[in-house]
Amino acid sequence: MLTLVLGIALTLPVWAQCGAPSTHTLAALKGNGTQALPAGRRVTVEATVSAAFVGDQALNGFYLQADAQGIFVYAPALELNSAPGVGERWRVQARTGRYRGRIQLEHPQRLEHCGDGSLMTHTLEPYHSGDYERFADQPVRIEQSLSIADAYWLGRYGSLRVALDGRAFHPGNGVDGGQLLDWVVDDGSYRRNPRPLPHAAHEQVIRAGDVIAPFTGIMTYAFGQWRIHPLEPLKLTSRNPRPPKPDKAASGTLRAVNFNLYNYFIDRGGRGAQSPEAFARQRQRLRTTIQAMDADILALHEVQNAPAAVADLVAYLNANQPTPAHYQAATTQRRPAAIRSVLLYRPARLTLEQVQRGKASVHPREPLAGTFSTPSGRRFAVAVAHFKSRGGCPDDGDTDRGEGCWADRRQRQAEAMSDWLQDGLGKEPLLVLADFNSYATEAAMQPWWSAGYSDLIAEHIAPQQRYTYIYRGQSGYLDHALATPTFARWVKDVRLWPINADEPAYRAQSAEGVWRASDHDPIMVDWKF
Repeated sequence: MLTLVLGIALTLPVWAQCGAPSTHTLAALKGNGTQALPAGRRVTVEATVSAAFVGDQALNGFYLQADAQGIFVYAPALELNSAPGVGERWRVQARTGRYRGRIQLEHPQRLEHCGDGSLMTHTLEPYHSGDYERFADQPVRIEQSLSIADAYWLGRYGSLRVALDGRAFHPGNGVDGGQLLDWVVDDGSYRRNPRPLPHAAHEQVIRAGDVIAPFTGIMTYAFGQWRIHPLEPLKLTSRNPRPPKPDKAASGTLRAVNFNLYNYFIDRGGRGAQSPEAFARQRQRLRTTIQAMDADILALHEVQNAPAAVADLVAYLNANQPTPAHYQAATTQRRPAAIRSVLLYRPARLTLEQVQRGKASVHPREPLAGTFSTPSGRRFAVAVAHFKSRGGCPDDGDTDRGEGCWADRRQRQAEAMSDWLQDGLGKEPLLVLADFNSYATEAAMQPWWSAGYSDLIAEHIAPQQRYTYIYRGQSGYLDHALATPTFARWVKDVRLWPINADEPAYRAQSAEGVWRASDHDPIMVDWKF
């Protein structure tokens, strides 16, 4: 039999040979039904290896199973060529330990191969959370295909949020979707920034909406989350391929774009890019994205609230572009705030008649409205806004009661902005482009529906495609395109360009392409008088 001795201390007890009783069952070690052994207790167990993730590029250890119980053995001293094999029975002498809430064995002093063992793989019903603890640290089989609900952390931690029966939508989106599961598919390691990218075969592009075939893995708990580490390469099917570059607007048609730029700051050290190199990448990718949409009007959010930042953005967009494609900012004085929304337009196609701002104190970032005319004399208005975020809850008052923090404030903002537009623009045909930080069916959107605005996304986009943002595995649209009745009749096409929300966050570090240039997807609205 093969015996490995790792760091033996002089106080080791007499080593019993294979087949001798273990000092403790795995259930006793983990405290199933009783109290777990304290950390630092030397124990000997004999069990079957159910999985091996050996080496510092993996979990640095292996899993044992016996009597429908499992435990992880942290063994950083093991070499890959001497790692216990799956299905083999081993006798292990180690100390009890803890790691981020998980009970484990640590730093085995002695390992002895005891022949072949038997393994049990449990069938996991993905949504039965009561089974997670029962199957902890053991092999489980997922018999259903799963949808990738969120690929955000793939490049950072190698993990994927998943859903059953299709993409999961936020309840406020008003769309039936899949069931978001409360565990993630991990990558057999706890490394940051794993490379090559986990789960991707031959540089496969992985996006939210893609499908994972049934697979087997180890169920475990770490970092405040249930996880499954696959025991085999995942088989992924692309169900959400990258979309092509959008077509240009048809002849005689105008196009407006709504786009959150994810903190366009020319200053370093605060919000936005943290280095000149990162800012250069950000600007380049945003310009590539914006130029691809070829809009006549741009409603852009999360721009640094400083005239120099707006000027920098306009100059960069206009650089090396023909004069008819140049943008100009419709600006007005703003109250202090970290970020602002900006309204850009092409003077070659439109004349700015006036620009106004909503001055109600309920707005931490004031909305803006510009009135435009065409060479033929047609008039219309475009309003832009970015409402209070859903995070940063106060200790009391406007807390999260199901629609995010500050829902009451966002509702008051909607009421104030709707009244201001009615008073300031009257019957001017109006398009509202905004990041309202509210989903379509939430109370904060009701003032718009009561005022008679059309939800252009709901009217023009298929239900399963109605999202511009993914948060914790739930898709939905916080970004909106609304129109008064007259403007709504002019609208010919509304498109979302899903280039950001479905992509892993690490792609933002690339200097090429449009993928993950922001965390929000842009909205394009085409209309013709």
